[in-house]
Formats: sequence, C-alpha cells, structure tokens
Amino acid sequence: MIALVLAAGLGTRFRPATLATPKPLLPLAGRPMLFHLLDHLLSQGADRFVLNAHHLAETLRAAVGEAYGGIPVAWSFEDPILGTAGALRRAAERGLLGDDSFVVANGDLLTTLPLGHLLHARQEEGVVSALAVLPNGRPEVDTPLWADARGRLVAVGGPKPKEAATGPWLFTGIQSARREILDRIPPGVSELARDVLVPSAAERDGAFALVPYRTPEDGLWFDLGTPERLAAAEAAVRSS
Repeated sequence: MIALVLAAGLGTRFRPATLATPKPLLPLAGRPMLFHLLDHLLSQGADRFVLNAHHLAETLRAAVGEAYGGIPVAWSFEDPILGTAGALRRAAERGLLGDDSFVVANGDLLTTLPLGHLLHARQEEGVVSALAVLPNGRPEVDTPLWADARGRLVAVGGPKPKEAATGPWLFTGIQSARREILDRIPPGVSELARDVLVPSAAERDGAFALVPYRTPEDGLWFDLGTPERLAAAEAAVRSS
C-alpha cells in the first residue's frame, strides 16, 4: 500500500513557529505530528511512503529521511506548491504512485481510524476514490459533502439536495484512490474539492464513494490545522 502524505503546506496559522519549522514537524505529545500519522499508516499496512514538500522542504526531508519505520520514503518536491489535487498529479508524473491504487492523507491529521472499509469501498465498480467522512456538525464552517443512497457523492457545499441524500458529511482528509483519479486532475495548481469533486458531483457520475466513520466509536480523528485544534488533540492524547 503506497501512502501519499500531503506535507507541503505553509503553516501560516502557526506563525511564527512555522517560519523555522515545517508544520508537520510541530510537536504533538513530544513527537512531530507527522510521525503519529506515519505510525498509523504503517499499522494499516503501508509499505511505501511518498511525501510532497514545499515549505522548508529540506528541513522536513532531513527529519524524516529516506525511510521511516523500515519502509522507503520517496519525495515529491513542489515549487510552486500545487494544491491538494495537483500534488497527486505531480507525484504520479514522477512515477511515485505505482500503477494501481494508493492512499492519500493530509499531513496535519491525528487519527486512529481503521482503513479497511475505505480500501474495500475503493474496489466497488465505478469508484475512482473512496473518501473517509465523519458527520459534519458545522456545515456552515466546514464544507459539507452529500451522498446518494448508494453512498456516492452528489453535492459539495450548499444545502441538502432535494432528492434523498445523506449528510452533511465532513471529509477527513483521507482517501483511497485508484490511478484513474489522475485523469480528473487538471495540470498545475488544483484543489481536490474545487477541481475534482465539484465536477464529479455536478455530473452525478458516482465516481466518489463516501465512507462514513464515527468518533470515538471507530477511533480518534483530529484536524491539526490550527493551534487550537492541535491543543485539543494534545489533550486527548495525553488523557488516553
């Protein structure tokens, strides 16, 4: 299982700390937040890592190295930064993602959610990528995703579609994709939601499966994108 970890972000919300330290290396319970994610992916069967990098890329590379947990790490450097979809295209163009499927995870996550359901859903007929989602308790803040009765994406953002739909769902930043997703990513800078999911939902092509999880029943999940969220994750880790 190839795991692509998106670690190229600028970390602007953590400045001034991220002026000298890449955001994925900020500490969480005494270790870089990135290491917690890599450990979880290892536990779920990852046998190769690909990391993209932009901001303080060499500092990040020096900290992680060319192997982690006994498995190889390949690097996909970006200049300029290419976004949450453009990163996949660039890594594939460099021959780093193999010929079949791969897992993608945002580098600023803490999670213990098992990936089995996600990997299974990716194999369903017509699915280009399976997205791990959680119930979205703040759809006015966090872009809601909506699914049809089969669990396939039908809308990104906005109110609940008029037809029967489930949601609102929150994308966790974790997906299991087939190589066919690359055909949907435009060259250059591109974002997963804007440039890939929105067109798919508009066409109702059923290419993206939403795989629901629940926390804490299924495991932990924290978005570490702000100092406040990082502090909440720190408290949860230490209490457990």
